[in-house]
Amino acid sequence: MARYRWRVRPTDGAKAARLARELNLSQTIASLLVARGYAEPEDAYRFLNPSLHDLADPRLLPDIEPAVCRLAQVVERKEPVLVYGDYDADGVTSTALWLITLRKLGVPAEPYVPHREREGYDLHPNAIEAAQRMGARLVLTCDCGTRAHDAVNALNAAGLEVVITDHHEPGDHLPNALAVVNPKRADSQYPFRELSGVGVSFRVAEALLRERNVPRNGFYNTMLDLVAIGTVADVMPIVGENRVLVKHGLEQLHQTKREGLKSLKQVAQIRRKPTPRDIGFAIGPRLNAAGRLEDARLALQLLLEEDYLEAQRIAETLDKHNRDRQRYQEEAVQEAIAQVESEGQTRHRALVVHSPNWHHGIVGLVAGKLMNRYYRPVVAVTIEPDAGIARGSMRSIPELNLTELIAVMKPICTKCGGHAAAGGFAVPLERFETLRQTIIEFANQRLTDEDLTPTLEIDQTVEPHAVTMRLIQELSLLEPFGNGNERPQFLCRGVEVVGSRTSQNGKHLFLKVRGEGSIVYDAVLWDGGDCPIEPGATLDLVFDPEEDTYNGYGAIRWVVKDFEEVG
Repeated sequence: MARYRWRVRPTDGAKAARLARELNLSQTIASLLVARGYAEPEDAYRFLNPSLHDLADPRLLPDIEPAVCRLAQVVERKEPVLVYGDYDADGVTSTALWLITLRKLGVPAEPYVPHREREGYDLHPNAIEAAQRMGARLVLTCDCGTRAHDAVNALNAAGLEVVITDHHEPGDHLPNALAVVNPKRADSQYPFRELSGVGVSFRVAEALLRERNVPRNGFYNTMLDLVAIGTVADVMPIVGENRVLVKHGLEQLHQTKREGLKSLKQVAQIRRKPTPRDIGFAIGPRLNAAGRLEDARLALQLLLEEDYLEAQRIAETLDKHNRDRQRYQEEAVQEAIAQVESEGQTRHRALVVHSPNWHHGIVGLVAGKLMNRYYRPVVAVTIEPDAGIARGSMRSIPELNLTELIAVMKPICTKCGGHAAAGGFAVPLERFETLRQTIIEFANQRLTDEDLTPTLEIDQTVEPHAVTMRLIQELSLLEPFGNGNERPQFLCRGVEVVGSRTSQNGKHLFLKVRGEGSIVYDAVLWDGGDCPIEPGATLDLVFDPEEDTYNGYGAIRWVVKDFEEVG
């Protein structure tokens, strides 16, 4: 039986034929592009050939004029500036980008990265003392500030001006800052709203350089590696302008001059040109580990470090933090799974797990792991008896938008926020049980049993003979793959299994398959060693094709995502 609900994207054969003809593509890839929304040849060409020239004018961002005007004054007067960031990879890359840019312009800029445990996310009044200590009149935020009404008022009352650069969803009204540059504002004229925090910082800094008549080629060549890391690590969709920034940023990351990133790639054993997967599973987690377990300033220090030996030392420290994080996370995940199973929580359509043993910096990761395992919304909570509070992180499936749940939770919590897929909260211990029941009842009412089976988006139904080396080469034109631009999945019906074996450790399943009139293809189902597929079976297979170079020569292999036995 299939593990997913299959949904094949609709396409248009006539539009695909036009694309194939005008762009010299196979009908299969042209149909795939049309199914993904690139039906016009111009749109498809721009998608396949991401160019920095396609970025919109940054002067379309809301409040860009007062922001750039004030920053230009700072440059002119060489005023000190406090750059206030965030403790995740998007936040520290944003902070690094601004520090490097402003310092190169002669501005004495200093960073402030909040501590996850002591201050939490967003602009904090502690910025007042830090700004006053360095003699700054301006606080520049990056990757935060859009909802920090009280903190902005406190800074204003202390005689400080605030310029906000951010990408988080605004509330009903904006804070009383000098400027709030955020493409998600309702009044934004900027055509792409899904920039990361570092993406917004990049565009604002670019506008500042343009205002100061500073050449921007060097800026692109030295900042796009940071933009790619923050964008991918913050799981932004790699479409539109993000696709342009990440594509070019990966090139820069491959040949980066930053000692810190060279050392980080070394400890992460990234020896080839990096991919979004390398950022998502190797670079990003090591940068994030500093803020999760210790102090994110260490990650920022790595990005700014110019000494090779010191960069190597910091990278090794971050690597150790990440290994510690992985160990703590695995212990917490196992405890959470045991809790779910022993309490029979799967009878509900949301899971709430909690423990006093879990570090607050990893509960979001625990929630994410359980969400993938059980495919339902998960709330993971660390209990703090001494403080009398419970602090939790939420992760949700696409079938349940957390913003609606957060609205119901807010009257119970002392702090609560987030977006459609993730959120966080703090609640007094005496109200925790009420909150738990509220979450479970909300999910039970909003979700159906069918919603708890994940959907697999299939790009095309193909005939076996269409799976060629040319197709694999054309698929590389769609890279970089990632959130919003996932690796294409194909469906082939009525495939005969002519060979079947498991790996030596019994973990994986290796098949030989053949469609009607086609050659025999190798196929693999990772972690499928316990699937009872025998020679002679006829299957509908969902897969993505890849070039298998294990034996030193290129052969086509089908990587099976799901299957259903037929006949």
